[in-house]
Amino acid sequence: MDGSGKSTQVDLLEKSFEQINVAVLRIRSRWRPVLSLPLLVIMRRLGYAKVHRAGGVYIVETRLPSGGGLTSLWCILTQIENIVKTGVKLVFPLLLGRTVICDRYALDMVVDGMAGLHDTPGHMRLGFQLLRLLPRPNFAFFMDIDPEVAFKRKPDLPGLEDYVERLRLYRELSARWGVTIVNARVSPETIHRRVWNAIYSKPPEGDLLGFPEEIIGPIPRGNVR
Repeated sequence: MDGSGKSTQVDLLEKSFEQINVAVLRIRSRWRPVLSLPLLVIMRRLGYAKVHRAGGVYIVETRLPSGGGLTSLWCILTQIENIVKTGVKLVFPLLLGRTVICDRYALDMVVDGMAGLHDTPGHMRLGFQLLRLLPRPNFAFFMDIDPEVAFKRKPDLPGLEDYVERLRLYRELSARWGVTIVNARVSPETIHRRVWNAIYSKPPEGDLLGFPEEIIGPIPRGNVR
């Protein structure tokens, strides 16, 4: 989540890999709309969409009927765009044997998309299911942080309620996507040590590996409304 300290952890991971002479490629998977831009322009003119821009981030909130064809089209276009843009930057380095760290990946794309449509976790649209075409990571982590803290650190989203909504989605979807939840309320050095130990002690096996009980620590639940 924005403001959770994930970019700091990526910096620390890069340094740790450098110390063992492993070259790392870092990519960030959040894009401005291109393929979906014509539809977004139409939706905005019709009053079906609102765009929030802050810190180079484009957040689109729609006002579309949940089961409408336009909603499905928007979801499919945006996720195809995510797949194409991320895939181009990711697939070739992986084929060359590079180690890649993604600052945001498939789960983040789902959460952004679902929050923009105000979907519930139990409703997984075709567009979101297409994200499984992306290469499956060996390790994936979600930085769990209080929404008030995240909003104060990085107010890129329109309001606190947006952070609360995304936190709920991240927590509910992480287990389904095999993502390890990390308690981001401790020091960056403590987080990095736990994450690095999980990565370094378990060599990649071509499948997603998670160690939630070893990493998360106690996660307060009362801050999700």
